[in-house]
Amino acid sequence: MFSFLLVVLYARGFVAENGPFVLTSLGPIRGFYKSSFHGRKFSAFEGIPYAKPPVGDLRFEPPQNASPWNGVLNANKQYICMQLENAMITDDATIGTEDCLYLNVYVPKTQISTDDNYDVIVNIHGGAFMFGSSTSYAGPCPLMDREIIYVNINYRVGLLGFLSTEDNVVPGNNGLKDQQQALKWVQTHIKQFGGNPKSVTLMGASAGGAAVHLHYFSPKSKGLFHRGISQSGTALMSWAIQDGAAQKARKLATILNCEDSNTQTFIKCLKGVPADKLVKQTKLFYQVARLPVSPFAPVVEVESESSFLTKHPYKQLEDSEVNDIPWLTWVTKDEGNLVSIILNKNLNEVETHWAAWAEHLFDYEYVCLETKKHDVSERIKSFYFQNEQMPKRYTSLLLKSFGDRLINVGFETAVQMQVKVTNSSVYAAIYGYNAGVTLSTIFGVGLEGTTHGDDTLLLHGIDAIQSMFPHIQFSKNDVLMKDTLLDLLTSFVINGKPQCRGVEWKPLTSKSYQYLLINNSDNISMSEIPELSPKGFWEGLNLRENKLFSEKLPTL
Repeated sequence: MFSFLLVVLYARGFVAENGPFVLTSLGPIRGFYKSSFHGRKFSAFEGIPYAKPPVGDLRFEPPQNASPWNGVLNANKQYICMQLENAMITDDATIGTEDCLYLNVYVPKTQISTDDNYDVIVNIHGGAFMFGSSTSYAGPCPLMDREIIYVNINYRVGLLGFLSTEDNVVPGNNGLKDQQQALKWVQTHIKQFGGNPKSVTLMGASAGGAAVHLHYFSPKSKGLFHRGISQSGTALMSWAIQDGAAQKARKLATILNCEDSNTQTFIKCLKGVPADKLVKQTKLFYQVARLPVSPFAPVVEVESESSFLTKHPYKQLEDSEVNDIPWLTWVTKDEGNLVSIILNKNLNEVETHWAAWAEHLFDYEYVCLETKKHDVSERIKSFYFQNEQMPKRYTSLLLKSFGDRLINVGFETAVQMQVKVTNSSVYAAIYGYNAGVTLSTIFGVGLEGTTHGDDTLLLHGIDAIQSMFPHIQFSKNDVLMKDTLLDLLTSFVINGKPQCRGVEWKPLTSKSYQYLLINNSDNISMSEIPELSPKGFWEGLNLRENKLFSEKLPTL
């Protein structure tokens, strides 16, 4: 959604003639220097290949190890995986390249030493599994004021990363397998940058947060990271697991004249389609405005040598099959405000088109029997809206319903289930700080509250926004809140226990659901919240991802 903005936001720093130098087993790398938010000079290495280019016959295939290079790699170039340029889906222009499996490493000093042993953060960008890059809400400048190494990565997004034929031809999850490949690279090479491969925290927001959580359920990710941070994203959110994947793959083949009853045949044909032409078809998989949010996303795969996920995370939690390491996660207070940005001018049309739009707005197109869809939409309307009319009260209830379905229910269910089946701590919070600049103000929506992504905007983008928009001024409280978030996160990364300003962030227990409430830098407290969302209502709709109906509903 914010691709162009984020690319520009990240474009600061400078290249030095004699930058930092690192020697890896793949070859020598020369970086450059940048300045942190508070003016600290640090080393940057941007555009390091961690896998072979996934092009030609390697399209739709799992990543392969990067090849060594000759000479010195000048690591001063950023990459974006190919995607639609305009995430609001107003046209089909593309941005980026198919050759995009590169990562960036940032070290909080100018002289690299293998003796430093810094704790490491690996960041997975968000973007609904459809958009974004290592430059998206993932800039290093604020984090380089702390004693950590920061790595952010690209992974294939959209249909190039998450197309699945639901068989052994293209099982799916290549975007997640890219992330896994990057984590393996970190284990092998981060020591050369002064990092500690035994202290790696995987971090992400939105779809990045869901991806972090999904790695808890992949046996092949075990040992590749040691703590996880998920902001506004878990593996149990409705959009985190794709349904109807094979149906979409065949639709794509038909559109591009590759249709064939044999899966191998039509995939071979799709591999020959120019990447730009292929990605442009993404627009045809959205139904209303930019909904559903993630038409291509992770799947539960068939068993194979390369499989990432072969059992639904909900079922794995039921069976206590989860990587037992600490997990820190939070949501924002007003997650649903995001729908006002997604729908924009269409927001006021929801009531008029309720029957047609509800299944896309609430993401149940593929997980509800066709004969039940009308009943489900009416039950949602009755539960949330009753007799309320547009505009003000109805709009606020619409935002609440959207936030519950897409974020809050999956968040609450995940933390409550995970704390019961792991010995490691689960920390949960609700972020409610209202900064001077939010996504709502940037996109001209004008809604009050703390929406999806506002925390990440403050954490990663505060200095870059001020550089890009000199008229925008963050307050001293905004800067203090940014530093407070950094203190919370880096204490967890370094010590395994999040601490800040004398407040003890207590982990959840199976009997007490205590959340950290982050309202201001001087207003942070613990509070027990037995029920954060109406998850009983949503579970009662018997959608396929719900426990009660998961084994009863036939595949559509």
